[in-house]
Amino acid sequence: MMFEAGIAIYVAMAVALAVWIGIFFYLWRIDAQARELRHRLDRQPEREEVRQPTATLRVQQRPAAVERPAEELHEA
Repeated sequence: MMFEAGIAIYVAMAVALAVWIGIFFYLWRIDAQARELRHRLDRQPEREEVRQPTATLRVQQRPAAVERPAEELHEA
């Protein structure tokens, strides 16, 4: 279906306007949700500082190497 040149520009403008209105409402909704989340976080009581988990590392000594005579190494 072909539009006349005069009508086609109005159709293009209406489509562009619809897209811009959709973007506007989408951003408005995201802003409202972010504002609500910010208010909920502000209403929560202050928590004491959360301690980070800690780990204790123990260094284990390796047993001393057993020295074998050279003859035993060649036999194995």
